[in-house]
Amino acid sequence: MASALPLGLLAGGTRPVRAEEAGGACALDWTSAQALLALGIAPRGLPEIDRYRRSVIEPAVPAGVPDIGARAEPNLELLDRLAPARFVTDGMLSAVHGRLARIAPLTLYRSFDTGSGESEGRNGQLAFAIAALRGLAGELGVPEAAELAVARLDRALDEARARLTGVVTRPLYVLSVLDGRRVLIHGRNSLYQDLLDRLGIGNAWTGPSGPYGHATVTMDRLTGRPEAGLVNIGSEGKRALEALAALPLFAGLPFLREGRVTILPPILFYGGVPTAERFVRLLGERLPQSHG
Repeated sequence: MASALPLGLLAGGTRPVRAEEAGGACALDWTSAQALLALGIAPRGLPEIDRYRRSVIEPAVPAGVPDIGARAEPNLELLDRLAPARFVTDGMLSAVHGRLARIAPLTLYRSFDTGSGESEGRNGQLAFAIAALRGLAGELGVPEAAELAVARLDRALDEARARLTGVVTRPLYVLSVLDGRRVLIHGRNSLYQDLLDRLGIGNAWTGPSGPYGHATVTMDRLTGRPEAGLVNIGSEGKRALEALAALPLFAGLPFLREGRVTILPPILFYGGVPTAERFVRLLGERLPQSHG
């Protein structure tokens, strides 16, 4: 069952920020940064910008946005000097919320429903993410920006479906290789599940998954669907999969033996609408090359 509300004020009242103030919002985490950028707002600051540009990538961070330090430990002195209109946060910095609230109000933004579990009655991560982005846009006084972001996602879905027309859409294991034996695999309560559903593609993984929609399993667990393909998220996974394919223990896995592997660049899998748009666009572009 979805949690009641994906967005709300933690401190500082309930007045929405006027549109001209929206550019003064500072993101305290990458999902909040993605949301602000998807709404066309350059954040007053965000953490670990260099890593964001390598690991999250989209939406792109404009030049000149200040780096506020580590995600787990932002530079409070710098934040005080930046004097943002408000902070947007996923709620993970609860230990310093009081100190942050003395600088500016905090708005809670959660794009992933960690309380959904795998119940049949859930509304889905995609619906939750869209509602969260619309809520944030309304809070910041730019509701039309959320509709533009949702329209971009809808176009990406349409374009991916068109690219996949005529392609054999096997069920897919969607995962990231962690090391020589283990993978992080996405299940039924993941955002990817909802996107695969929209594209008419089955999720080959039917095992359990945790509150963020994924589980860590060994590669030998991926034998239940011999007809499946594999989508690895993270470019570094290509070398790991090639090494696995050379090992007798894994060489017999059909998707490795027959080359049914698609490599996607990094994607922040719990990032909501921007993540969804990036995933469907990249999948539509690359899946036909390896599974056609």
